[in-house]
Amino acid sequence: MRSSMSRCLVLFMVVLLTACGALKVTEKQRTKAVDDFMYALRWQRYQEAAAFFTSEHRRAFLDQMEDLRDLKVTDVRLQRVEPADEGRRVETRLEMDYYLLPSATLKTLRIDQTWVYPTTGDSAGSSFLITTPFPKFP
Repeated sequence: MRSSMSRCLVLFMVVLLTACGALKVTEKQRTKAVDDFMYALRWQRYQEAAAFFTSEHRRAFLDQMEDLRDLKVTDVRLQRVEPADEGRRVETRLEMDYYLLPSATLKTLRIDQTWVYPTTGDSAGSSFLITTPFPKFP
């Protein structure tokens, strides 16, 4: 009896530690994805930033940025992160400071996004992807 309880306890601990490890990897992947997206956006590397969008929003993002050739980004900040679904879905709010030439007025664009860790399809388990469209500039 005692040895079967010990085995069950060991098995439970292995399952628990495995689950914690998987969650930690997902959190690290989410942090890296959001940081890399913000970096690409800040330095106006729109092709790199577009890779974080799902295919349905990628082209619209690139088209919008292409139309704004006079856009100058000065800063991108992470304001809020709200994980859900055991860390596989995350709601974020970014703020991007920018100006559009010939104006020198600094403006701030609020960017609310939903990031999802894909579990099916071609991109399953590869990285977090943005499932919401990029907002229009006022």
